[in-house]
Amino acid sequence: MSVGIHATKTETNLENNPCIYVANLGAYNAGRLVGKWLDLTTFKTVEELKEAVDRIANYLGSIYGDEWAIHDYSNFPNLGENPDLEFLFELNETLENHFAKDAITAFLEYHGVQYFDDVTHLETEFEDAYDGEHTRFEEFAENLFDELYLHDVPEHIQSYIDYEKYARDLQYEYYEIDNPNGGIFVFRSC
Repeated sequence: MSVGIHATKTETNLENNPCIYVANLGAYNAGRLVGKWLDLTTFKTVEELKEAVDRIANYLGSIYGDEWAIHDYSNFPNLGENPDLEFLFELNETLENHFAKDAITAFLEYHGVQYFDDVTHLETEFEDAYDGEHTRFEEFAENLFDELYLHDVPEHIQSYIDYEKYARDLQYEYYEIDNPNGGIFVFRSC
């Protein structure tokens, strides 16, 4: 049963924006759906986000209490039910402006939010490890070999280079994460 401040993504027209569904946890545990989709692009400060979450958490607080949980994410990495709202807000700002939004999202989801102390730590680790977007790992290996070593290989020997074997060896130093739009992201193992 939907009560009070509940709104669907369709009703609020949030299909393309990063958003979270914040639920009143006491109402949820009592079998009632009390919550709201929040468009993260509408908040200018973390305090505004916290106020919106508090309004949902305190809706009918005398009946359901004041606890909240995030039950769904859309166009945003899943940070679990009770993420630090400051981390969530800073991550949204970072993703809005990042040149490789899909790659940093995949990196975060691969490692898990608990691995990173804060968004700055995430950005540093990402930038140290990220080695680009490629159609497949073998293509990455071939490009890397050509860039680093091909100029030293005599032309009459170049046709004997075993890129497949080189790619297999590189998998000890690099790993790949599927790109949701096709292809892969390649990262250096740290």
